[in-house]
Amino acid sequence: MQIRADQIKEGGAACGCGRSPTGKCCGWHALTEQAYRVKLDEYELEQYRKQAQELWSDSCTSGRAE
Repeated sequence: MQIRADQIKEGGAACGCGRSPTGKCCGWHALTEQAYRVKLDEYELEQYRKQAQELWSDSCTSGRAE
């Protein structure tokens, strides 16, 4: 697959295989099914952690920056 310069400028090429969780090609088309499942689990865990961190950093029990 070739990526055009305007696709790079816009943030990457659209995912053609349907495996990318962002909709942009991230190279996951080359993974085996098992490796894809592992990557997807890792990605989802990282997204969960980021979301949890954002929630907890704004809780009343955490220190607040002034």
